[in-house]
Amino acid sequence: MAGGLVTPGVKAAFGAASTPRTIALVGDRYHNPDYIRVSLNRVFKELNLPIDYTFNYYDLSPSLLEPYQLFICLRDNMIWPNGYAQQTTAGAAGSQQNLGGPGQQRAEYWITEQQGEAVKDFVSAGKGFYSLHNNAFVSRSSKNYREVQGGLALSHPPLRPFKVQVVNKEHPVTEGVQDFMVTDEQHYLIYDRDVKNVLLKSMNTDGLTFQTSYQDGDGNGDFGAARGSGRPRRNLGTTTVSGWAHEYGKGRVVFTAMGHTIDAMWQPDHLKMQKNAVRWLLKMT
Repeated sequence: MAGGLVTPGVKAAFGAASTPRTIALVGDRYHNPDYIRVSLNRVFKELNLPIDYTFNYYDLSPSLLEPYQLFICLRDNMIWPNGYAQQTTAGAAGSQQNLGGPGQQRAEYWITEQQGEAVKDFVSAGKGFYSLHNNAFVSRSSKNYREVQGGLALSHPPLRPFKVQVVNKEHPVTEGVQDFMVTDEQHYLIYDRDVKNVLLKSMNTDGLTFQTSYQDGDGNGDFGAARGSGRPRRNLGTTTVSGWAHEYGKGRVVFTAMGHTIDAMWQPDHLKMQKNAVRWLLKMT
């Protein structure tokens, strides 16, 4: 029942009217959509629920979302309309980033405030929004998206082991989920809403910290304006918020930060939490 690809202008083939449906916007320069589809297909197969996919960020709109009860997004805020430059350096995402320069192109934002508003209105009306991994970077470039998502990503180091701690074991999303170790990108985040909504924190148990020059409001931060600003890098420590769940209007929102690899997506406790999150967002629990 899982794994359909939505083609622009073509409605998905729906099952029973009572079966809730999910649309997932996935894939970017650093995250191949294939591994995301494979990992999410397992979640939805085990839940016996359908899911459709799109890679087309420019199609995000009220008309795309209207037939669905849940919107999932695992992609960042960047596009390179004129291709990638050859001159690169390690940047905000712990990956090769474009510096720009003569004959080279910088990254651009893809989301518009109208698209952010579409997501906000979708959730306000009683639907669900599951934001995964690097999707918190999108909140850097849309006030509407941040309003409904509830926070944003600062930056992250390269892949390394860290511990995910369940700080709220009473929530339906974390039911039966134990603390776990994962090798992944440890995303450092800001959560804007009540701390009681925080479900997870991540901690580097080896004592490794992370530094960034990005500050809230800097746009793309480390590889954008902040890189050339001479601003000192801030030490963010070993521990950060890593997941939350809150209600927005009549709907619900979940964010979980893990997901750079299929191994991270399929870590047993993380997999259990993804299934819990889908059920909660669809108001099945």
